[in-house]
Amino acid sequence: MRLAVISDDLTGASDCGAQLVPYGLNVVVSVKNDRINRQNDTVIFNTDSRSLSKEEAYEKVYELASILAAEKFDVIYKKIDSTMRGNIGIELNALFEALCPDFIVIAPGYPKNDRKIANGLHYLNGKLLHETEVAKDPKTPVLESNITKIIEQQAGRKVGHINKEVLRSGIDEVCKALQKYKQEGVSYITVDSVEELNFEVLLHAINLMNYKTVYCGSSGLIAHIPKLFQLKVKEKKPFMPNEPILPALFVVGSVSKIGRTQLGYLLNNEQIEGIECNPINLLSGESREQEELDSIKNRAVEAIRTQKNVVLFSSDKVEETQRVGIDRGLTLVEISNNISKTIGNIAVQIIRECQVKRLFLTGGDTAQQVLEHLEIEYFHLLDEVESGIPIGRLDNSGIIAVTKAGNFGNEYTMSTVLKKLNGTDQQQLIAE
Repeated sequence: MRLAVISDDLTGASDCGAQLVPYGLNVVVSVKNDRINRQNDTVIFNTDSRSLSKEEAYEKVYELASILAAEKFDVIYKKIDSTMRGNIGIELNALFEALCPDFIVIAPGYPKNDRKIANGLHYLNGKLLHETEVAKDPKTPVLESNITKIIEQQAGRKVGHINKEVLRSGIDEVCKALQKYKQEGVSYITVDSVEELNFEVLLHAINLMNYKTVYCGSSGLIAHIPKLFQLKVKEKKPFMPNEPILPALFVVGSVSKIGRTQLGYLLNNEQIEGIECNPINLLSGESREQEELDSIKNRAVEAIRTQKNVVLFSSDKVEETQRVGIDRGLTLVEISNNISKTIGNIAVQIIRECQVKRLFLTGGDTAQQVLEHLEIEYFHLLDEVESGIPIGRLDNSGIIAVTKAGNFGNEYTMSTVLKKLNGTDQQQLIAE
């Protein structure tokens, strides 16, 4: 099986690819998107388009999809945010016009991570999506919980829906629903997902009908696609760095509620040096910005040289930061981008000066900045630390990295990652 994934965010690209590693597939995340890697079974491309303008997002996805259409991929998969942030409808239009499928099937649920769709309504950890923190996202707030309405409004097209009752009725009923939408000329179909079996029924029905289909979803749906090609999960030893214990650098760009809980737990570890970056200083002129950056770098370098792990994180004073940025004439997107870029830059300086070989990145924008400035072409995925949280190698740099979407995991997740990166998780077996 050869599979190409188009993602709009780096951490999302990585957690999507991690679902395929257990099947024995060679999976890489392309950081630069400047060429097709034909040596891997699965290549995941990041258009970094979640917070771009509609026009820019369309052009990026259309251009990439047109290139992929000329390649011999068995499946082209559109990875979207499991909480529906971004230019989803616009990017689906770009895919439709570049690839000309019968259907684009949109199943953003991820039941294993408590993201469930029931009767078209998206529930995040049991709450309707528009009642959660994603409604206050500074870049791409989500104010609607009905996924069909979201796609219709963004794409400007009629969208069908397959609900959980049809899925539970079995493959034949799903086939009938697909036939009906085909006759009606409806090409975009959203799908419920309250349990993993829903994905399997959906995929088998589409496979039987032999419709040309572009699959669109989060990391939940893609985990089941290899089964269509009779691939099975392979038993293997969990990956663990086998070099001597080395200090790790954590770069925390996300200010999600779950991420902050994880950060708070991690900072209680005596082997951690927590360094808070004040984004207000980064937006207050060159003098204050340079003073802030020098302080951060000096503290981090000193800590790493004494074999302490360092956590570089941005203050969660979101509203105050936004006021300062707006006073300087910046938009909310520009404020967020400037902060991500600055934190990414200082992280790269620390990595290079201290020759850091263990790295954790959370927050897609920050992760993208770090990998681009390190001139990384591919993130080679090797395993998962937890569901949706991949670990892998950054090209031939010798760096072992873990990436995480901001709102993935439980309160102990970052601490679990620390054990993995330090090589101190005794329950894991050392693997090459």
